[in-house]
Order: sequence, then C-alpha cells, then structure tokens
Amino acid sequence: MKKLACAVFFLFIFSGIKSQQTVEKYTKREGSLRYGAGPKDLIPYGSQGYTLILPEKNIAVKGIILMLEDDRITLLDTTESQHIHIDREAIPKGFAVLYISTGIPVDLYFSAASLQYVDTVLAKVLDYYKLPNRNIFLLGAMVSGHRALKYFEYCKNGKSSFNPDITGIVVTESAIDWVRMWYEAQKQVRDNMTPTQNFEGNFITYIFKENLKTTPVTHIDDYIKFSPYSYFDIKMTKPKLYASLAIRAYTFADTRYWFSAQGKGIYDSNYPDMSGFINEQKLVGNKKAALIVFHSNPDDPPKNELRRQSSTWDLVDKKELVNWMDSQSK
Repeated sequence: MKKLACAVFFLFIFSGIKSQQTVEKYTKREGSLRYGAGPKDLIPYGSQGYTLILPEKNIAVKGIILMLEDDRITLLDTTESQHIHIDREAIPKGFAVLYISTGIPVDLYFSAASLQYVDTVLAKVLDYYKLPNRNIFLLGAMVSGHRALKYFEYCKNGKSSFNPDITGIVVTESAIDWVRMWYEAQKQVRDNMTPTQNFEGNFITYIFKENLKTTPVTHIDDYIKFSPYSYFDIKMTKPKLYASLAIRAYTFADTRYWFSAQGKGIYDSNYPDMSGFINEQKLVGNKKAALIVFHSNPDDPPKNELRRQSSTWDLVDKKELVNWMDSQSK
C-alpha cells in the first residue's frame, strides 16, 4: 500500500512538470570546510554543478532566474529545507530557472575561484542551450542573497568573462552587512542562549578570521569592502553599483519576535541589512528598488516558525514576484 501511495505521489509530481525540461549536471567535490579548531570541526564538501529547468520547446525563453547555491538542490523537496522554489511560477511566463552550486558549504565567496566558477558555468549554459543573455534575475534567500550581490559586484567590476545582462536582484532575509553580522556573532557566543546561536556565532567568527585575517575592531575597512552593503561604510560608494537594477528585498520584522525576544535586539536580525540596502538605493536615485516587510497580526497567536528568519521566503507571493520580474523585462 505504501509503494502504491509513493507511486501515485511521484506520478502527480511529474505530471505537474511534464511541460518543462530539466537538466541536472553535478560532480561530487572532495575535501571539507573547516569551521573551528577542533579535529571534528569539518563539513564535507557537497556537489558542484547546475540544475536547469526550461519551458517546453515551443515556448521561447525570455529570461533566466538564477539562484547561487552551495550544494545540489533537490527539486522534489519543496519543504522548508529548500528555500527557493520558483519554477512553477516562472516556467509559464517563459523564464528558465537555473541553480548553480560551488559545492562549498556556506560559500560566502571569499575566494575568487567561486565567482569564476559561477561565471564560467553561466556562460557555458547560456551558450550550450542557446539561452538569451538578457533579463537575468538573481534570486537569493539568506546566504544566497549575499552571493547574488557579490556576483553582480564581480561582473560590474569588469571581471566577468562574458558580461551577463543582469536586470534585477531579489534578496530575502540576507545578511549582507558583515560588520553588523560579526558583532551579532560575538553576542551569540557571549550570551550562549541556544546551541544553534552559539554554533552560528563561533562559525562566523572563525571563518572570517581565517579568510580576512582581521576583525572589525582592528580593520573595519576589510569587512566593509567584503560586504555588499554596510551601515558603517562612511563613504557609501557601493550603492551606485546596483543603482541600475530592479531590486526587491524581503524581510520579517516584528517586535513580538526578533526585537522583543530574550537576548535579541534589532541588530540581531537581518532587517537592518535589508532596509538599509534599499534605503541607500533610493538615495542614489534607484526608483526600481523596494523593501517588502512582513509582520504578524498582533491579534493572532504567535507561531514558532516565524522565529526562524529562513521562513521569510515562505511568506513571499511567488506568483506576484514573477509577474514583477516579467514587468521589468526588456
């Protein structure tokens, strides 16, 4: 009976996507990421490669929605562990959906090799599948949002091998101010309120020390340079890099959760990064930048899942988002 139920389930899933073509090409990477000084403080590398979802052959591709990941995605997993699923809304509008993974856990693109890999794979995919180099939208939740902005910065600084025509960027609950995030990490370790927060705090502290060799206390400019946006950047030159883009930032800000929880304040969430980034875009004249803030109804009972910043993507109206991308396309 269980086998029959599974067969019916997969038949239903594939019947819903039979009008689209899916290509998956990955290679398992050897090695591991060290996140601490302990002998077991290692995370094995994942798979590098890409997943490409195309509309059926009689539909012309008008653009591409690109997600930059750290491991192979599972298309059939639509649970909260897979934060970005947009193909059901994108395919009918003529957008191809592309996921590129470096295989490096929590890849923040410290290494130029990761950016070069993304650039090379994107160029090859566009060429091999005869996809248009236009109407490319970078979409990222959490760490993927940081990657999206770093890749655009890489291209804008003339380092891309083919100069992709990126039209817009969508970030969802992404930490992009690494000065703020470093101080949040110190508080997480100092307070030691939950194992998860303690782990994240130690993780951020360690990998930034290993890669930047400094702290914001001693060399704040190194952290500002690495950050796509930072409140502490007194020169504020980076916003101009993104001023031509259509941009959306989604965040969950609620005093009943993040700003009133024990040990938490406004700077212990990603809201300052999202709101600050969009505010700076408006200051440099970007009229296509918008901040979307979610909050709970004070009359509703609290829901524990909203305490997780990663759940913000679940609140996004995907159909409306793709319609917005369509309206921004050339």
